[in-house]
Amino acid sequence: MTAALADVVDGYLDLRWRLLPVEATHAGLRELDGRYARYDAQSVREHIAALRSYTGVLEEAPAESLDDEIDRTAVLHDARHQLLVLERERPFAFNPAFHLSQALSGLFLLLVRDERTPAERATALLSRLGALPELLRVAREVLTEPARPLIALASAMLPGGIALVRDALDAPGLDLSSLEPAELARARTEAVDALAEFGVALDEMAEDARDTFAIGRELFDRKLHTAHMIRESADELLRFGERLRADALAMLERTAAEIAPGKHWRDVIARLREDVPAPETVLGEYAEAIRAARDFTVARGLMTVPDAALRVAATPPFLRALVPVAAYQGPGAFEQRQLGTFFVTLPDAGRPWRTNSRGEIPGTALHEGVPGHHEQVVVGNALPRIARRVIGTPATREGWAFYCEGLMLESGFLAAPAERLFHAQHVLWRALRVILDVSLHTKGMSVGDAARRLRDELGFDAETAAAEAARYCAYPTYQLCYAVGRREIERLRDDARRERGAGFSVAAFHDELLSYGALPAALARWGMGLS
Repeated sequence: MTAALADVVDGYLDLRWRLLPVEATHAGLRELDGRYARYDAQSVREHIAALRSYTGVLEEAPAESLDDEIDRTAVLHDARHQLLVLERERPFAFNPAFHLSQALSGLFLLLVRDERTPAERATALLSRLGALPELLRVAREVLTEPARPLIALASAMLPGGIALVRDALDAPGLDLSSLEPAELARARTEAVDALAEFGVALDEMAEDARDTFAIGRELFDRKLHTAHMIRESADELLRFGERLRADALAMLERTAAEIAPGKHWRDVIARLREDVPAPETVLGEYAEAIRAARDFTVARGLMTVPDAALRVAATPPFLRALVPVAAYQGPGAFEQRQLGTFFVTLPDAGRPWRTNSRGEIPGTALHEGVPGHHEQVVVGNALPRIARRVIGTPATREGWAFYCEGLMLESGFLAAPAERLFHAQHVLWRALRVILDVSLHTKGMSVGDAARRLRDELGFDAETAAAEAARYCAYPTYQLCYAVGRREIERLRDDARRERGAGFSVAAFHDELLSYGALPAALARWGMGLS
């Protein structure tokens, strides 16, 4: 990369971290660990001015190679999307969960990442606890157009958030001895009080809240292009979602007939869901499935697999409210130790067991581990081009993990009928995400109607369906990224096979694709000469 362009990219990324300190923590950068983003009117104006300045500079920055041009385009799109969020989408004005997620994620990352020294982590935790009341005070001021469904989402998050602040700092192994006990106790009390006050404010907001949450067709289409470089419109993606749904239903019917002829696929899945691991064996079963998926990927030569460990651990008590079933936490782009963690939430005594059934565990393991998220993250974190380590889209992140489910099915890993049946149901789920994402934000669908479809078509219980639908309202264009991202990678692979003929290698294709990190597939296509 030319020195001039490198300076511009470095300057933009430094600005980005200061605008989004929690994302800096996620990347493994430590200097902003004690801060939160600011969304008061003056700060937003300053952010917009700085971003506009950088978009202008990026548009003019010299790029002397194709790789430079790809990176410059990726960074420019990221800057434009940040501008779109601040100027047009403005989630800080209508989505209380936007603020609450930032508050809790900032603490969560400091608690689960252990590369910092005990004193560094303690100082960062104290600073972020101290900053939390001001974050929520400003949130109450700037939430001028709160949307009722998103108030409900934030309210549902609050008990877990309070438990996180109240209990997390007592976790075994967390060394806070470098802090003054009275200062820590005061910060914890004030943070819990601030969360409780935010809950009261949410109740007050609900009285006059608007029912609308949709960002609308024009902004939705703009976001598709700016955030993900998806050229199609909402209507075109809706048609794609409907076709994928029809394919998934046909796959479900065929596979269910193999297991129990004459039975409806929902009844077959309900029976298979009764086969769940015992709490005392579930971590081992997940760990074995993760090992099996990794070993299969290596043995079949599907891609180069780095030597980066993925541990399976019980979700700590203070994170249980944030991780109701399971979650992957990858290493940061700048962390030396590339260790990933797969958290599994064990049931409380006397509570129902909500983990995946045994038929689902292999698909979940490969999606989160190798060749899925963990593979993409650790390969991306080692890339020499910094922009490709930290700039990306969920259309590539989630699309890659979902693509890997189909890849492993094609390759023979998901061989048991039960595993293939659950895969088909997951395809249906991702197809519905496309349909509901588009319909909620551009077609006037209500959150109740979306939850009803999740219950009727996937068999979700009422609580899970409502929470799922609310998340779709809160994060427009995210949910469609799984299926659309997978499709883009499949198209790219098909075009590479056709273009390269006998010289095509699936392993080489995957390694080349992963060399672009999580950049939009359109940029990988450009770099691979398949435009």
